[in-house]
Amino acid sequence: MNRKGCGVLGAVLGLLLSGNMAWADYNPMLAGKGHLGVSLESELSSRDMKIDGLKERERVARQSVELAYGVIGNLDLFVKFGLGKIEFEEADTSSQIRPLTGIGLRSTMPFGGGYFAGFSAQYLSGKVSKFEQNSVTLTMEDKWTETDIRLLAGSKDMIKDPEPDLRFYTGLRFSGRTDKLPSSTAKQDSSMGGVIGVDYSESKIFRFNVELGTLDRSNILIRFGIVF
Repeated sequence: MNRKGCGVLGAVLGLLLSGNMAWADYNPMLAGKGHLGVSLESELSSRDMKIDGLKERERVARQSVELAYGVIGNLDLFVKFGLGKIEFEEADTSSQIRPLTGIGLRSTMPFGGGYFAGFSAQYLSGKVSKFEQNSVTLTMEDKWTETDIRLLAGSKDMIKDPEPDLRFYTGLRFSGRTDKLPSSTAKQDSSMGGVIGVDYSESKIFRFNVELGTLDRSNILIRFGIVF
């Protein structure tokens, strides 16, 4: 991302973390200060990649565990551990299931009337060493990394009487993926996309989240979590 883009994201994060803002009694989609959140995530995604000027469709399926901790009232830091599988559609190859790791942060700012704005950033990485093509096992190393930055806005008051703790949100997503292969490098073709989602919580303990994304990559994400 260029210097101007980093400056804009830094300003947004600074606003979200500002101690001069009038915070509401709750911080949507966060574990909260001093609390630990544990989430199980399942995601299917596909994206266009460029390899030596040629296009390739890459599909990823993964399941992970996220551990989030509220360091202050409106900021969570998190780590992820999981398993994932890669498939290159044009080459008709699919990888073995291998571990992945990640780190990130998430912040939200509540406004009056149940509205809120949010920011998140995430970095994931992993390595695959074996693929299968036409029932033949290939030894091919793929070291991959992913970045994901989001600016979100949403509301919790779109459904009333009785009013559930249900939040709808949408936003912009800036993402990237790089796969370092033995003789070439694959890079994500498009970096900007959009997301829509719904987030439900019960008694500020249980959480269920479904999200859809498009443009930079097509994906569906399902998350179930508990806050301690």
